[in-house]
Amino acid sequence: MEDFPITEAQLVGSFVESVFWGFYLITLVLCLRTLLFKRPTKYIWAMLAVTLWMGTFATVDVATGLLHNIQAFVLYQGQGGAAQEFSKISDWVNIIRTVDTHMQTLLGDGILIYRCWVVYAKSWPVVAFSILLWCGAAACTGMVLHIENTLRSNALITSGSLQPLVTSFWVLTITLNLLTTSLLVFKIWKVDRRSAHFMHQSASAQYQPSRLRKVMRIIIESGLMYTVAAFITVMAYITNSNSTYPTSDVVIQMVGIAFNLIIIRANRPLENEYGATAVPLQMLRPPLASDFATGVQVTVEREFDGREGKDNRSLNDMSPIV
Repeated sequence: MEDFPITEAQLVGSFVESVFWGFYLITLVLCLRTLLFKRPTKYIWAMLAVTLWMGTFATVDVATGLLHNIQAFVLYQGQGGAAQEFSKISDWVNIIRTVDTHMQTLLGDGILIYRCWVVYAKSWPVVAFSILLWCGAAACTGMVLHIENTLRSNALITSGSLQPLVTSFWVLTITLNLLTTSLLVFKIWKVDRRSAHFMHQSASAQYQPSRLRKVMRIIIESGLMYTVAAFITVMAYITNSNSTYPTSDVVIQMVGIAFNLIIIRANRPLENEYGATAVPLQMLRPPLASDFATGVQVTVEREFDGREGKDNRSLNDMSPIV
């Protein structure tokens, strides 16, 4: 756009992404320390794989962004200057950056769906619509990459046939996050209410129902960080603004930061609301417990039915969630 040229957008995007990449590196180190030393599990390699893949996408995007600026402002000597270089949509640097942004987002969305699937006792119907949204976003990614690779003309990501596809991608991922996070929080809220009723009738005072509320807060806060950034990005795409470049650069870092923060915060000791010594959440093993080793793990919810005289499980034995 005239009021925000592509050259300024690229420079601002590179700077802002570098700042958030610094934040991301801090959370990455803390996350790796948590995974490797604080709570190793049999799922450690899967957790590490996801963490390292996100770190790879985030770092490669920063590096290619810097390289692109060097190419445009220093190495390119042709007509049109840096703006001409940035508008080469089929250049390999542009394609790599698109892969980084979309794959990072799809990976984060996939992890969110997996968490929800596990919390709902591996129920496919619950996450079926979320999976459809994810597949739609993946299809948009494939089409965007195909067009970028074959367009062979000067264009920006906000123009031509790319704009509707990219906008659709962000709308799908925002919808997916809002829906899946709501399902996840609703399940934990329902468990918390039932556990409060159970503990009210129990002589045990070890379990505090408010711990699950803290779990919900972790999920909501981490999810909102990414959702707000993605919403700003999609609004920039809808208005055909070049501000999509810095906002999408921030999103790729925000996905990794949100993922790391859930792991870090979930393994911190939670303060007892009555002032007792803080106890790590994974050490709690009451009749109803939640274990956030790397996300959300609700172990077992037992709901006693007095009429039938049997133990119904609305949440089965759960695996740790990456």
